[in-house]
Amino acid sequence: MKLTTLSIENFRGIKGLTIDFDDITVLIGENNSGKTAILDALRIALRDLRSKRGLAFDQLDFHLKDATTDPSMADPIKLTLTFVESQSNTWSREAITALNRSKVLQVHKDGRKQVSLVVTAGYNSVAKDFEQDWQFLDLDGNALAGLAGNPLMTLQEQVAYSYLSALRDAARHFDAKGQYWRPFLKSSTLTSEQKSDIEELLEKVNGTIVAAHTSFAIVRDKLKLLHDVVPLSSGDVVSIDAVPARIFDMLAKTQISLGTSTGSKLPVDRHGEGTQSLAVLMLFSAFLAAWGKGSPIIALEEPEAHLHPSAVRALWKLIEELPGQKIISTHSGDLLSEIPIASLRRLHRTGAGVKLHRIPPGTFDAKQTRQFDFHVRATRGGLLFSRCWILVEGESELVAIPELARHLNIDLDRNGISCIQHRHAGISTFLTAANVLGIPWCVVSDNDSQGQAILAIARSHLAGAAEAAHLFVMQEDDLEQHLCTAGFGAVFETYLTAPMRAKLTVPAGDPSYWKQVTKAINVRGHSKPEAILRVMDELRKGVGTAPPVLVAGIKQALVLSEAG
Repeated sequence: MKLTTLSIENFRGIKGLTIDFDDITVLIGENNSGKTAILDALRIALRDLRSKRGLAFDQLDFHLKDATTDPSMADPIKLTLTFVESQSNTWSREAITALNRSKVLQVHKDGRKQVSLVVTAGYNSVAKDFEQDWQFLDLDGNALAGLAGNPLMTLQEQVAYSYLSALRDAARHFDAKGQYWRPFLKSSTLTSEQKSDIEELLEKVNGTIVAAHTSFAIVRDKLKLLHDVVPLSSGDVVSIDAVPARIFDMLAKTQISLGTSTGSKLPVDRHGEGTQSLAVLMLFSAFLAAWGKGSPIIALEEPEAHLHPSAVRALWKLIEELPGQKIISTHSGDLLSEIPIASLRRLHRTGAGVKLHRIPPGTFDAKQTRQFDFHVRATRGGLLFSRCWILVEGESELVAIPELARHLNIDLDRNGISCIQHRHAGISTFLTAANVLGIPWCVVSDNDSQGQAILAIARSHLAGAAEAAHLFVMQEDDLEQHLCTAGFGAVFETYLTAPMRAKLTVPAGDPSYWKQVTKAINVRGHSKPEAILRVMDELRKGVGTAPPVLVAGIKQALVLSEAG
């Protein structure tokens, strides 16, 4: 049984959102964009909620629309979970029988079965308290009546929800009370006779160790004096346990040790954060393999936490092997390099609330899919976390724009702005991806024939948006001429040799002079990035003016990033 959709209303920072799920769904987005809220909404509905009494929600789970709203004034929370067969008779007979017995199973005309659960919570002004409720729905969205048994528990058993947060403390998870470690400690098959024999051996070992430490006798004699003040046991008042005396105590102290580079072994909680994080993930996997029930829904928050990038890429194979349906939130571009594009769901916060975007099947043709996979997902997955893209054609712009932004005291990284050279993948692939994923973009282009072709493609992706807000065009044929016009011609003139100067046909000041200069030095094959950096040095010294088209593109990208 796989979750197909989740609709959220008025839960934490989400006013309204509907998300569809695949076998593996990967949530990406900035902090506070709603990823954890989605995972927690599922946790509450599929694990924490047990009855209609009490409140599985926290008061701060209610969506507070402004600074004056308190939870009692907030609109009710509503979570709607829908499970639908991908095709008829794909659910297990056990699940179908159990859900049918509870009278919550619905059947489509094509034979596909469906279960829909709606969970609500809100403040009752009459009772002056918060209340929660749950109902199952028919195919038309109406509440079902006449349910049998405990249908909520039945559903939770069939789609057991397991959640591993980003905060993975090995000491806590491998403790005897740890959720995923405790079942292993309780699964002993020792008989009463075997336990008795082991405990007898433990007592002998303990006696030998204590007897070897004659100083323990002093401690024991002094502690016996407690009995003179506080009445204690009538038998042996003090015992010193160098080893556990009972099987129960011994199991409670069971620990996992891992080898180090020297060959020695250390408890797992004495290793680095990355090793601890991965060990907890593997414990989680072992728990699912040994104790999982039904068809689990597995939620992993930032599985890449504390891992080296190369380890993150290898991690994906381990995640794929976990049983059941997987819902993962991540901040790792390295992890995205291993994830199919159809699995991605991008969340971002706008003035109108949290929005969700995905790349639907058929968005790219085969060539564009290869281009996107190689030039974005596999090598620069971090671009998908951007709030705005500045698309440029050449390496010169790729060097100039970040340097100019620094000069303008605009932090591109902090504002989620990525400067991207689109030449190798084709600008259409980037613009298509940006539009479907809800990433604002602007194009900075020169004015030669190739630049005009690029602008024509960009115009076809505007989808009604204003051209002035997305397209920034230099009047000159290329960036170097644009910089010469802005007052940095002297930098480029230094690359002219005497023979090159002799071939110039117009004097300085002529409209075509800088075109001839840049054309002449390009024949020589000078380093364009080196020249750009020299221009930026001159700009910092107060020479020339900041190239206006680039400045306009950067400032508009800042506006777009703040809006989207």
